[in-house]
Amino acid sequence: MTLQDCVSEWRSDTGVAGVSAAVRVNGRLHWTSAATRNGVLAADAQCPIYSITKTLTAICALRLSERGALNLTDPVAAWCSDVDLRGDVTVAHLLRHTSGLGDYGPLPEYHDAVRSHPSDPWSRRQFLDAVLPRGLCFEPGRGWAYSNIGYMLLREVLQHAAGRTFAEVVHELVAAPLALQHTRVIDTIDGWSTCVPGFGPEVDVDGQPVDVRPVYHPGWCAPGVAVSTAEEVTRVIDALLAGQILEPRSLAEMLTLAPISPGAPGVAHAYGMGIASEIASPRGANYGHGGGGPGYDLDVTIFPDTPLGRMSIAVFVCSSGGPRWSQACQERLLSCVFAEDA
Repeated sequence: MTLQDCVSEWRSDTGVAGVSAAVRVNGRLHWTSAATRNGVLAADAQCPIYSITKTLTAICALRLSERGALNLTDPVAAWCSDVDLRGDVTVAHLLRHTSGLGDYGPLPEYHDAVRSHPSDPWSRRQFLDAVLPRGLCFEPGRGWAYSNIGYMLLREVLQHAAGRTFAEVVHELVAAPLALQHTRVIDTIDGWSTCVPGFGPEVDVDGQPVDVRPVYHPGWCAPGVAVSTAEEVTRVIDALLAGQILEPRSLAEMLTLAPISPGAPGVAHAYGMGIASEIASPRGANYGHGGGGPGYDLDVTIFPDTPLGRMSIAVFVCSSGGPRWSQACQERLLSCVFAEDA
């Protein structure tokens, strides 16, 4: 079975609106999906990458640290003086989700608001007021909890440290050095105009799948959201692991992983700085990030030590609230790559 057949068969079996994919080996683009009539899209199809943006954010933070514009040990309160934060919550804590700050993602009122007025996002203050009064989930550095609010504050730290907008910081420190043509941070509904249609129930009052682009405001993604392609996100993660973006010390810091649930038996995932790992992967060491939101479900993973060398895979699904590209699907795609090389 070819790689194209693998992706095409999964799309047909699941009925998702569309899917694009790319595979890169040792920096070279090995394969990209080609557009077909059955919903497989070319790998240059643009989509909002949602939380994969956190990997870009972490790269920017570490690059600014290398330049001396900020320190990872800086108290966040020193950069965001109008936010009521304890002085022992640091930039590093935000990067690793170990700050103890909560998240708005699990709150029913957040999802109700997105559904009832998708074009009118909460203000910065509304996001903060929905989470901060609930207090810390644990002492800073003593646990792990995914926090979009943490990355919202981190975005603000980067803007203060660089003296530029978040979009400009990502362009200067990630997109421009890697010659990315389709990767950019957006902040208006019009920013979705270059994206392929994505269908989800989250923005419809009746819960019906609709094309989210005309109505969903990116401001609902408080940490910031970028648009990119499957091909370009593999370029980013390959260059990252190849040592082409960060200095060795910064890369080692980023890839220092802690269990997502410290002390819990059978923990399958770990998290570094803006990057995650599947501990029990049959393919050994791996790093990546997923992203999901109205209309789209996305994943990028790199396996640095395969028999073929450094291999990165990105799969973008243009539907939400339904079938997802799973680890089993990824393993099948990997097997196809090795079969082709045999």
